[in-house]
Amino acid sequence: MEFTGICKNLTSLVNLRAGIHQSRTKDLLEIGSYSMIAFLTPLFLFQSQFLLGAIVNSMLITGALYAKGKNLLPLIFLPSLGVLTAGILFGSLTIYLLLMLPFIWIGNAILIFSVKKFYLKDKKHYLVGAVYGSILKAIFLAASASALYSLGFVPVAFLAAFGVMQFITAFSAGLIIFPINRWRLRNKK
Repeated sequence: MEFTGICKNLTSLVNLRAGIHQSRTKDLLEIGSYSMIAFLTPLFLFQSQFLLGAIVNSMLITGALYAKGKNLLPLIFLPSLGVLTAGILFGSLTIYLLLMLPFIWIGNAILIFSVKKFYLKDKKHYLVGAVYGSILKAIFLAASASALYSLGFVPVAFLAAFGVMQFITAFSAGLIIFPINRWRLRNKK
């Protein structure tokens, strides 16, 4: 597929959202809330990678379902900037997180666009999007951390943090959001 075809497919995915229609103001408040939760959670609440990852990935999946267009950008970028700002998850290793930021952002986008593609565009069951997104995000981040580790840029601790734990937290988030999404779609008045 040529570059313009990829861009066209990506653009069509960006603008998909679950069947909930509300005012522009409510949309902005909703995505703003998801973005702030994703940014502030690492600053104030948790030092557990599992809890932090489950909450942040929940916001990514929720954004995938209910946000579109450029409103998705804060969700892609802010969570890792919150972790970097707080310095809590990796302690003295946080400086190495700078090298992982572009890969984390791509991983977040992979999760968001997988949910949009499989669930919203292809009309597969919600959990198909959550599973594929979780797997793809985890594989991408594990491969990225492994490559950076083999080049001597990041410590060995990043292999565990950006490996299976990424799948666990993303899939957990998918399970958390599943009943919330069903409830919202049933009560979308």
